[in-house]
Amino acid sequence: MYQTRPWITAGVALVGAGLVAVSPVAPITGPLPAVNIPNIQLTATDILLDLVRHGQSTENVADYIGTTPPGAPLTDLGEQQAITVGEQLYNGGDNDIAHVYASDFLRAQQTAWPLLQLLMGNNNYDQIPGGPTPLFDSSQILSGLGEINAGWLEGQSGTIPGLLYLLPTLAWMTGAYWVPMLGSDINPNGMAFQDNYSGAIQTIYDASTADTDSPGTDVAFSHGAAIMAWTMMNVKNPDWGLFLETLAGDSGLPNTGQVVVEGNPTDGWTLVSWNGTDVAENPGLLTGLFVDWRDLITAPQMAGWHIWEAILGGDPSEILAAMQTGFSDVFSALVEFPHAVIDTIAGALGDATGSGAADAWGDLLGSLAI
Repeated sequence: MYQTRPWITAGVALVGAGLVAVSPVAPITGPLPAVNIPNIQLTATDILLDLVRHGQSTENVADYIGTTPPGAPLTDLGEQQAITVGEQLYNGGDNDIAHVYASDFLRAQQTAWPLLQLLMGNNNYDQIPGGPTPLFDSSQILSGLGEINAGWLEGQSGTIPGLLYLLPTLAWMTGAYWVPMLGSDINPNGMAFQDNYSGAIQTIYDASTADTDSPGTDVAFSHGAAIMAWTMMNVKNPDWGLFLETLAGDSGLPNTGQVVVEGNPTDGWTLVSWNGTDVAENPGLLTGLFVDWRDLITAPQMAGWHIWEAILGGDPSEILAAMQTGFSDVFSALVEFPHAVIDTIAGALGDATGSGAADAWGDLLGSLAI
């Protein structure tokens, strides 16, 4: 018989870790609401999302860390890059683009300008305005798509500050969301960044699925570090080889480089292509096991962060809701982890030796009644 008591105990302990060293709050009276365990097998409509880095900015040329909006404008080369990527995406009108978004930074909005004008049928798409922001409708501007705030490194330049800025985002990609971006009050850690960027993605998804005439593709103009971090933190098939090649070749996603993902916020996201290179949907055994582990260890981190935010807010009902949601999320992650690991191993064996291996694993799981 499958024993759930150890999992429940561990789930309570992990969520409770988020409450350590917290100041006392007003006591909560009345009965606790029932804990609702979410259905982890839900499915939702998929969309295709093209994340595009902005063109070259004057801060890029100066090797300056500028992560506060509205930020610097594009250079002449950056404007030409924006025109080129806009024309490529527009493809003479033969495209399936439904919506276009940009961050609240000037360089991202300038890069989005040519594509937006082409989609609207304007011939002066190559006349990119110099500012000020916003350059287009506020519904198309999402602050969550902005660059990762550098905190104490803001305004610095050079190799060492650049590496120090990169280190926390690398930790977040491996599942260590707790690693801080020192001095930042926008994304002080990976949990806050995940909330901010995923919130923008959720807005894009909701608008896309609500549009019954949508052809299914959305384009978002964002920033290199943010695109890379969110993608590697969230997709089911992160390609670490391509990511490391990108870092080695140009220290990041190049200007107007693109990362395409497909999926939805409920079931997750699959990496389709990285800077023009197609990515296999099946990540392989080692990467698959890494993703399983990542999803396990990030659940209590996100739960603890949300509980902490609720405690700082001081509203007992929000604290209670955060605790309930956090428990449910951590419990689900704990229960799902062994299933995910076995599925990953079975999938790898199936790819290696044919469907017979996967069938054998299926029979084994059935016999264990897991």
